[in-house]
Amino acid sequence: MALQQLRDWLLAPYYSQAAKQKSDVEYSAEFNAEPYAQHNAERPQIHRRLLVISGDVEFIENTIDVLLADLPGQCRAEAFNESQLKGKNRKVLLGSERDMAIFHCHESFSPGNFLALAGTITHGGCLIVTCPSFDKWPQQHHASFISYGYESNDSAYLKRFITLLLDDKHTAIHTLEGTRLPNQDSGYLDTKQNMDYSDADQDSQHLIPSLFSSQDQRAAFDALSEQFEEDNMHTLVAAPRGRGKSSLLGIFIWHLLNEGQHILLTSTLFENVHSVFRQIDRMHEQNKTSTDDSKHPHVEPFSSSDKNSNNVLDKTSEKKRRVGEGTVEWVAPDNPMLFNGHCDAVFIDEAASLPIPVVLNIIKNHKQWLLSTTLQGYEGSGSGFIHKLIPKLNFHLRKSERKSVNIIELHTPLRWFTHDPIERFVNKACLFDTDREDSKLVFEGDEKAGYKTVEAPLAPTNSFSDISLNKTRFERLSERALEDVMKLLTLAHYQTTPDDLMRLLDSPDLILFLLYQGGKVIGAAVVNEEGGEKLRDIAKNIATGERRPKGHLGAQQLTLMSANPALATLKYWRINRIAVSPELQGKGFGTFIISTLEKAAYEAGIDSLSTSYGSEDKLDRFWQQNKFVCVHKGEKANKASGETSVLRIAPLSERARTLSSEVASIYDAKKKQTTYDSLSASLQLLCVTKLRHFIAGYRSLDNIWGEINAIALCNSPHPSSNHTAPLFDVLSELFDNQTNERRSELIRLLRQPRPNYNSLSDMLKTKGKKGTTAALKEIISRFIIKLDMAD
Repeated sequence: MALQQLRDWLLAPYYSQAAKQKSDVEYSAEFNAEPYAQHNAERPQIHRRLLVISGDVEFIENTIDVLLADLPGQCRAEAFNESQLKGKNRKVLLGSERDMAIFHCHESFSPGNFLALAGTITHGGCLIVTCPSFDKWPQQHHASFISYGYESNDSAYLKRFITLLLDDKHTAIHTLEGTRLPNQDSGYLDTKQNMDYSDADQDSQHLIPSLFSSQDQRAAFDALSEQFEEDNMHTLVAAPRGRGKSSLLGIFIWHLLNEGQHILLTSTLFENVHSVFRQIDRMHEQNKTSTDDSKHPHVEPFSSSDKNSNNVLDKTSEKKRRVGEGTVEWVAPDNPMLFNGHCDAVFIDEAASLPIPVVLNIIKNHKQWLLSTTLQGYEGSGSGFIHKLIPKLNFHLRKSERKSVNIIELHTPLRWFTHDPIERFVNKACLFDTDREDSKLVFEGDEKAGYKTVEAPLAPTNSFSDISLNKTRFERLSERALEDVMKLLTLAHYQTTPDDLMRLLDSPDLILFLLYQGGKVIGAAVVNEEGGEKLRDIAKNIATGERRPKGHLGAQQLTLMSANPALATLKYWRINRIAVSPELQGKGFGTFIISTLEKAAYEAGIDSLSTSYGSEDKLDRFWQQNKFVCVHKGEKANKASGETSVLRIAPLSERARTLSSEVASIYDAKKKQTTYDSLSASLQLLCVTKLRHFIAGYRSLDNIWGEINAIALCNSPHPSSNHTAPLFDVLSELFDNQTNERRSELIRLLRQPRPNYNSLSDMLKTKGKKGTTAALKEIISRFIIKLDMAD
């Protein structure tokens, strides 16, 4: 009986919808009226719902079979598990919609996937989460991010998540023990009492068929039109999910098509812009039936100034639309068309899912551009879009003597109703800023930085007499303290996603230091415990490159650089994140955290502090002033931020000082591109040792390129060093029938700062990266043999 009541509750919106559609059609036939009410029927006036089914797999399967048997024709349900949404796979959800989604969480659980799937559920729909029984779920969750040598047998994140579910009166729960439907005290209920979840104050735009679905969209369209007319469209359209960004893009692109403009549209995947193209097609259909305003008083057609308003829409290509002389075409983010500037405007949809350097590279080639993105998201760079990209966009615009970035925000939800229960639950579970409905404060800007984030003001002070730094763990924080800390960390880091909260709560190697002023958290430092006894059994394998265990980022990098197992067994505290409230930055509080943390580390027997971050001038100066020495700098920029990572250390023990001096000399030689024959005997030995690891297949070509570079840099057509002559002997054997020019060209390629795989492949006559690596292994192997013979 309970299961039938649950099914009635689940499908109520669709039975109500079918009845309303039938009534609307009968009314239209009787009075010869246009069925405008059908617009309403397509969007049931019932809130979205969240249903959690908790139990073993057999119980879940039987329940789902009953609930989803013989679904109404207008209801679409899809099932997903973690494997299907792993990594980049969940990007296929961007821009998509569905009535129901089943999220199976028995194998694992990702908050980012939960958020992504929740954002696709439309009015009246339901997100169904299936999971093990609540008492077993935290113990059965196997997190993939746990560092080597550590165990996590009880997920603090899932305990918190379950508590939030049980405390949320709008969440339906079905278990072996009983069924709880919203707004009922008893385990079973009369579902008819709870059918209507619509708000009395629901915005009226949902009731009127119009070109725009909200006042937000209307105002945004007007602003975009004005910007484009003034040749001033360098604009960011931002909003939480479900606010109609994609449909706004479709409406505005349709307008530009009718003006004869040529538009390029890009996104991570073509599937992400299906809704944009669907909106363009709907605009065409609406345009055909709404030319007479008196007949359709609520439909707002475009201005009669549109040049191609009577032209037919050509949609012969899935990725292209044409109206007269106007065209819009989707192209991949790496398509050369995006970089030649031969279009009137470029649109980037879900821009935060693209790396910042890619976005910058696209827009710098166009005078008019529009970026659309989600503020509170899981996609790619996430909040990095706000904290890193906007200042760079403003810098780019100032260089071209133009104004700053135009910011347009959408606030009114369209995919669901205002005060939506699922959105409110997601905001609370993910610790999004729920104190305010919109994000205007995020973009309040100054001329220097391009924007600033505004928080509740603190009393400016330089006094350290009323502050304290406390050591704790994330799982010990109260809900309010956890929210405050996450806000602070999000401000300081460009890649904070919903999955990070789970990592912070469930990683047993994390320590949290909180800086308090008058009982308020004003600063925080997140520290990873690394190295030590936990790596002793695999230290030699880390040193050769044979093992890359999970976590221990700093300890591994130092060990791999030095090929010295001893560095893996040092005990490190790596400062993962450090943040101070924006109002108090530049007053010495960050340095206070570092100095106090250093004392705590020394007392705990830690050998060295370390930190790894994306290099930029301000941060570099901060760590230099706090006596952290740079020992490694990455070759490639981070895909999301465009910044290059650096590793810095501050040794505390005498043992660490000795070993870190070796690492510093390795970094110094690489930075200065010291030639092989100028290296010390110990560094020459290290160079050959790493090359042996490469031949054995333990190190990648990228990892030992610096060593190959050092050998090639000291070679000339007439080598004078006994150490370097063997390389020419090897090349002479390999290219005995080739010209000196060919051999010299190979040497030139080996001297480059980074490997050029295409050029190397052409020179060595190999196929792909794998073939090129194999050919170079052969060359280096022969080189070492001859070097050994020379010695």
